[in-house]
Amino acid sequence: MNRLLKNFKLLFNLLHGPDTQTFVPTFNNHPVNLKNRSYLLCRALITDIPELVKLRQRVFPQETAWDRKVFTSELKNTQEKLYLLLRFNDQLVAFIGTDFNPKQHDVHITSLAVAENFQHQGLATFLLKVVKEIAQQRDYQTISLEVRLSNKSAQQLYTDFGFICLGLTKEYYQSNHEDAINMQYKIKKESKKNE
Repeated sequence: MNRLLKNFKLLFNLLHGPDTQTFVPTFNNHPVNLKNRSYLLCRALITDIPELVKLRQRVFPQETAWDRKVFTSELKNTQEKLYLLLRFNDQLVAFIGTDFNPKQHDVHITSLAVAENFQHQGLATFLLKVVKEIAQQRDYQTISLEVRLSNKSAQQLYTDFGFICLGLTKEYYQSNHEDAINMQYKIKKESKKNE
């Protein structure tokens, strides 16, 4: 019986890792309803890269750094990165990219884009909430990001969500050397009931 238990623990650690903090959680695709519209929330795959590049270029035409090669590198790193998509009628309408840093207990948002005709409908806020819930479940303490100094609507979105400004990074963006505002959201620990 001891040997059987030992083998089970070995197999479990191989599948889930001995320290679950160092791995991005698995994610099950599922439908969601937002403002009377049905979407599919799913994890991004390599096959989604052409759509990701296209959407990002439409939303951020001044940025050229995020190409197929960058997205391929991001999506192949399943140990630290998690990219979530929102699809409407099988069309990519929004996505969020995250980088889990277990040493700093921080989830860094690398990219967030919503198709123009789907903006101001709660999709970005919904994706932020999903990331927050995942981070909370994993006992992460913060969510961080950079936002263009000129992107006032994104700054408002993040401020409304609860992010605070930590300062400025000069000439952060390669395309036009625009400054970035560094923002952070502190994750509140939920009190566990029935303990």
